[in-house]
Amino acid sequence: MLKIKFKKNRKSRSTLYLIILSLFLIQFYNFASLGIAADPVVTDINVQVANDMINNNTAYPDLFILDVRTQDEFNTNHLYDATLIPLAELAGRLAELAPYNDTEIIVYCKTGFRSGQASDILIDNNYYNFTKVYNMLGGISAWIDVEYDYWLNEDILSVDFALPVFLVSIIGITFVLVLFSKRRWKLVKTY
Repeated sequence: MLKIKFKKNRKSRSTLYLIILSLFLIQFYNFASLGIAADPVVTDINVQVANDMINNNTAYPDLFILDVRTQDEFNTNHLYDATLIPLAELAGRLAELAPYNDTEIIVYCKTGFRSGQASDILIDNNYYNFTKVYNMLGGISAWIDVEYDYWLNEDILSVDFALPVFLVSIIGITFVLVLFSKRRWKLVKTY
């Protein structure tokens, strides 16, 4: 049987300590490279990247689009296939998003501010562990500016047109009444 004897000197002890430390660091590196030590983070994307993700069904077959605006804003316009969960209700409705915890989620609002807050709510939730959250910078305003397709409620546009017509009508009627009353007053005065 072969026996290895270490001399009890400083050089051999320091070598042994160095070997043990190296093995510990290698083991720590292996865990870190597997993603165990890394925390999920929100990825900010512009509307061009969001459009590419939405239109690439091969790379993102289960992509989920989350609109965090209000119901009225959503009724005015929104991205196709978007699901509305207003920011004020998001923390209480995370269970609805549980099936998408390991799926890409694009979060958007009007300008990108509320979607940033909503993305942080998703990432900070330790129970459902959302890992692939993408905040669309610029929101639907930037999306419309680059002229990508979106759903638009045509009925709301007709209401916007009706208000100016109504105001012009009121002003016209008021003008006619003022002219008529002045003319009548002059006629009465001349008698």
